[in-house]
Amino acid sequence: MQDSALHILTMAKVIQTAVAPVFLITGIAATLGVLSNRLARIIDRTRLLDKRLKRTLDEAEKISLQKEMRTLLKRSRCIHVAFTASVLSALLVCGVVMLLFVSHLHTTDLAVAIASCFIAAMAMLIGAFFALLGEIFLTTRSMHRGLIFADFSQDE
Repeated sequence: MQDSALHILTMAKVIQTAVAPVFLITGIAATLGVLSNRLARIIDRTRLLDKRLKRTLDEAEKISLQKEMRTLLKRSRCIHVAFTASVLSALLVCGVVMLLFVSHLHTTDLAVAIASCFIAAMAMLIGAFFALLGEIFLTTRSMHRGLIFADFSQDE
């Protein structure tokens, strides 16, 4: 009976240890929401520019629209990298939680595997944030160059 109570108490400790990574997954999910919203804006803008590109006969405007579309493609690549790294990070955090329980249930030492998964998850998350930062730099640089919203009044 006492063995069972000890087992339950140690399981409770494992659950407490697993709570922090679960909160991290929630934060990653929020980041994925931000990334999907940014990607949606890029897609909307690309569709608008594509329509304008098909309608225009002015060569200078075509060049300007194509230039902006190339910038949007670069931005979408950054978001794609950020998305991929974020999802991989979340999967690795899930692996950490899973390994915590497997380690407890099978009484095997998986400390190196758990630490490795967590370090890899953090590296992926850092990469995702750098990719998001790169996309934001591209956006602000485009705005400063006048590529985005140059003739906003025509879009309405």
